[in-house]
Amino acid sequence: MELRQLAYFVAVAEERSFTRGAQREHVVQSAASAAVARLEQEFQTALFDRSHRTLEPTTAGRTLLARARILLAEAQRAREDMGRLTGGLSGTVTLGTVLSTGSFDLIGALGTFQVEHPDVVVRLRHSTGPLAGHATALREGRFDLMLLPVPPHGPAVLGPDLIIDDVSRIRLGLACRTDAPLAGAHGVTYADLADRRFIDFPTGWGDRTIVDSLFGTAGVQRTVALEVVDTTTALTMVRRRLGLAFAAEETIAAQPGLTQVDLADPPPLHGLGLAASRDHPPSEAGRALRRTLLAAR
Repeated sequence: MELRQLAYFVAVAEERSFTRGAQREHVVQSAASAAVARLEQEFQTALFDRSHRTLEPTTAGRTLLARARILLAEAQRAREDMGRLTGGLSGTVTLGTVLSTGSFDLIGALGTFQVEHPDVVVRLRHSTGPLAGHATALREGRFDLMLLPVPPHGPAVLGPDLIIDDVSRIRLGLACRTDAPLAGAHGVTYADLADRRFIDFPTGWGDRTIVDSLFGTAGVQRTVALEVVDTTTALTMVRRRLGLAFAAEETIAAQPGLTQVDLADPPPLHGLGLAASRDHPPSEAGRALRRTLLAAR
């Protein structure tokens, strides 16, 4: 069993595809397939169920995946520690982020980090889905650090195994076209919006949960006519008169042709946290990135 084989196996397992896994590792598909086949031969068991349209890890595959992530992370840390002893800081850090970071200047912080540590590669990856999914991805080692929404009760909701530092606050606003009647209205209530069509994220996602709670508390049933998985698409749909959408206030302000509805009871502020796993602590390079991100608060 070689580290390269494990890396190919992890890529295939996470991408649920030999083709996409190979592309991620910048090798031909046959190399990824051969690596998995050698592992299956070594352990004398199937690592994937190949009877579905997408690959699904078997019980043995899921067990190996958890161990392989740990082994690869430790190998990366060893390389980084040796590099630090012989020269500057190097390595790769995978940073997860939700779709909107509000007023937090993530790009500026990454620019500062690049100047300070030019030999460190930062892989910025969007993490989509419910909050529990973000936390699970971090626990499983798919990310070294993650910027994620922090609910009102904070770390207690996400679990004690995550280290979470607040970096910003985000408030959602309701976006509409600048030429819409709502643009000039004041003190709009949720009852006033009962007959409107909305564009929103799937049920269970962070922002969707916040907005659903607001309408539920007001006793108003709203219609989510379109579900999307990114803010840009949602706001483009608003611009095309397909409905209204909630987004971070800073995001709405940056969109030409859109404005924010003056709500009588606007959504509450919620936190943006920088999270790391206690069970899979970041490498030296990851810790350096964490310090830079926290300094940018």
